[in-house]
Amino acid sequence: MKPLKLNRIVTLVFVSWILICAEVYAEGVQDFNSTKLTGDWGGARTKLAEKGVTLDIDVLQSYQGVLNGGIRGQWKYGGSAQYRLKLDFGKMGLWEGGYFDIQAEHQFGEFINTDTGAPMPTNTIGVFPLPDYQKVNVTQFQFTQFFSESFAVFLGKINTMAGFEETVLNGGEGRTQFMNLNFVFDPVALRTVPYSSLGAGALVFLPNAAAKDPAILSFVMLGPDGWPNTIGFGKDFENGEAYVFSYRQPSRFFGKPGGHLFTGTYSTKDYMLLDQDPRLILGALLGFPVTFAKKEDSWCFMYNMHQYIYTEKEDETQGFGVFARFGTADDKTNPIENFYSIGLGGKGIINGRDNDTYGIGYFYAELSDEFGKIIERNFGDTQGFEMFYNFELSKWLHITPDFQVIEPSAKNIDTAYIAGLRVKMDF
Repeated sequence: MKPLKLNRIVTLVFVSWILICAEVYAEGVQDFNSTKLTGDWGGARTKLAEKGVTLDIDVLQSYQGVLNGGIRGQWKYGGSAQYRLKLDFGKMGLWEGGYFDIQAEHQFGEFINTDTGAPMPTNTIGVFPLPDYQKVNVTQFQFTQFFSESFAVFLGKINTMAGFEETVLNGGEGRTQFMNLNFVFDPVALRTVPYSSLGAGALVFLPNAAAKDPAILSFVMLGPDGWPNTIGFGKDFENGEAYVFSYRQPSRFFGKPGGHLFTGTYSTKDYMLLDQDPRLILGALLGFPVTFAKKEDSWCFMYNMHQYIYTEKEDETQGFGVFARFGTADDKTNPIENFYSIGLGGKGIINGRDNDTYGIGYFYAELSDEFGKIIERNFGDTQGFEMFYNFELSKWLHITPDFQVIEPSAKNIDTAYIAGLRVKMDF
């Protein structure tokens, strides 16, 4: 008997859970309003949280395919599991203001990211923590200490995805809202900011962290060579440092909530210049030893905003609004020189479905002008569109149909039409 592959096992578990929960719910036993599929563990989960220990597990599964265009018209099943343990040292009776955050994750199955012809993935979970790497990665091992209600420092192995602003209108790490990476965060940062790396930083909350919507100033220093599947000591900072500065300013235009995030990155690592002699590239492809010209640093700047247009009086998260992103980067080292995205999102559009979320967005990415003529003749700017609707069937079960239209960067590849279905379960 052949052993079952991991993705088949997860599929069987998923289907079994759905059938079991449907049967239990039909008998009126299961509390379908529980935030977790496994419930409160007989009260143990609540007691642990009161003592400063919380454990969150979610499993994401997707089935996505290229309907037309792209490189290959295939459908693929893949997913991601995420495990997060948080410790509050104050509630644990140790000392006030201390927190520890450990996050692990892994992929399973396959994804269509290489089938679309697009330079950026249409399914974000297919490239993080690492593409086609299905072992468990500890992507965050971070200690945070508050010295006052307005100031904190942190250090450890840092998952930088969490540093990008997330609201009901955008963000979500590709797990709850948009699937395409271009709508999860600004891709100009990929060149200078690693996904997971050793680092340290500081946070300033204005007026304080307990405020409803504080302004936040942050600074982080990271190792530019960090990888999710390594500890990083002695390697992450081997070739320099990466610095990330950001400031988030809340707003209330027209009496509705909104926010503006300004972020700059600077890395002292040596980066290969994009404008290279074509003979060097040909030599490298043929296996000859070549030395590429490099630049001693690189940078990028990003602006991210969201603004509600309509909200319900009783709950400001119920409503809809607009979001937009802009990014620009060092065109000598970054393949994407400028990036733009805009869209509309919201929560609770249908009566009786207050926790459903939805979004529609458009992005445009400009390739660097520093690429040589060979690249320019065959590749150009890329743009795309995505829409989704996230149904909350229960607090722990969300199903999201998704549709995308992507114009690939490669000029010989037709526009890709992509459909998908995502299922998220919180355990």
